[in-house]
Amino acid sequence: MLGKVYDFQKNLEQHEDLKLNVFKKCPLLTPCDNKVRIYDRHKKNESDVYMFGSNNYLNLITNDSVINKTIESIHKYGVGSGGVPTLSGTTEIHEKLESLISDFTGFEDTILFSSGFTANLGVILGLIRPNNLVIQDKFNHASLIDGAMMSGAKMLRYKHNDPAFLEKILKENYDEFKDGILVITDGVFSMDGDIANIPEIIKIVRKYNAILLIDESHATGVIGEKGRGTLSYFNIEDKSNILLSSSLSKALGTVGGYVSGSKEIIDYLRIFARGNLYSSSIPPSVCATAIAGFEYMMESDIVEKLNNNASYLRQVLAEEGYNILNSITPVIPVIIGDEYKLTTLSRELLDHGIYISCIFPPVVSPNLSRIRINVMANHTKEDMDYLVDVLNKLNSRYSIKSSKE
Repeated sequence: MLGKVYDFQKNLEQHEDLKLNVFKKCPLLTPCDNKVRIYDRHKKNESDVYMFGSNNYLNLITNDSVINKTIESIHKYGVGSGGVPTLSGTTEIHEKLESLISDFTGFEDTILFSSGFTANLGVILGLIRPNNLVIQDKFNHASLIDGAMMSGAKMLRYKHNDPAFLEKILKENYDEFKDGILVITDGVFSMDGDIANIPEIIKIVRKYNAILLIDESHATGVIGEKGRGTLSYFNIEDKSNILLSSSLSKALGTVGGYVSGSKEIIDYLRIFARGNLYSSSIPPSVCATAIAGFEYMMESDIVEKLNNNASYLRQVLAEEGYNILNSITPVIPVIIGDEYKLTTLSRELLDHGIYISCIFPPVVSPNLSRIRINVMANHTKEDMDYLVDVLNKLNSRYSIKSSKE
């Protein structure tokens, strides 16, 4: 059983001997912002770098109004909740956040979880049984795949963002699964930065009387009116047959997750979602942070700033000849292709002052290893131009642009 553990330890030792930056990252010494200070564990020194690897899209982590509301809540409620939501772990501020999210998303009710991951496990395992069918986009987040596998239900996957393929699967399996079918898709896909074709997916889901679960983790605070997500982006008001899951740990800048849906479903999940029933609720201060984040997002032009930055960087990268796939969001992949090339490149990027995410198989296909750029609202034009300049400089040695299809 432990053979794989010892094998990995050897790989990790080799990784550190080569001074790479894949398995282990250099720790941050300052708050996550457009620029951060890190401790370089290889060089044994501190350095300032540009942050392009964070989900802190709206830079709310360092927002003064959000920080102040968080501090106030700690003095009022303490540092923890003290129990699970159904016992002593629900405070007035938990209920306030759930109500705010429901208004924000346009659903009847909302339930909080300790993370976006557990929110997805909670809604899937709470609703799905072995006699159900789960159909997923091939590029869905790992938590959605894990939830379906743990449920014991049959799981099928359709070609990425291909509604016609989804309908083919539904048509072939509808008669066999009269007890219910759940279709799941990300709203914004976390590795490619594209957006699910939600209008067509909804039409197909309703045609076969299935339920649609949309994971909005990279859409909340990013797309739609004031960051309201995918349904807002497509001007979809009818929420029937739809459930929404999302995270508080990305654009909202804190930690936690939630599921929004009809009151009947949310009432059911409060008791039958094991991640809610058997796990302490998120601290009240986290709720205060999220509330302040939502309020700032809705009262300011921060989402517009974010998308202006993302549009600028996507345009420059595309004009320079980099393969950014079909990204239309602040998640911007730059395809490298060869994973061994990317391994060395990850270290060189840090040496040039760029802290960024390098994505390897099995997260993506072997021929699609990539740099994943995450744009933030407070990135300056100079920040983004510097990133492109570094990529251009490294291109002469790594032929990054040759990965463009």
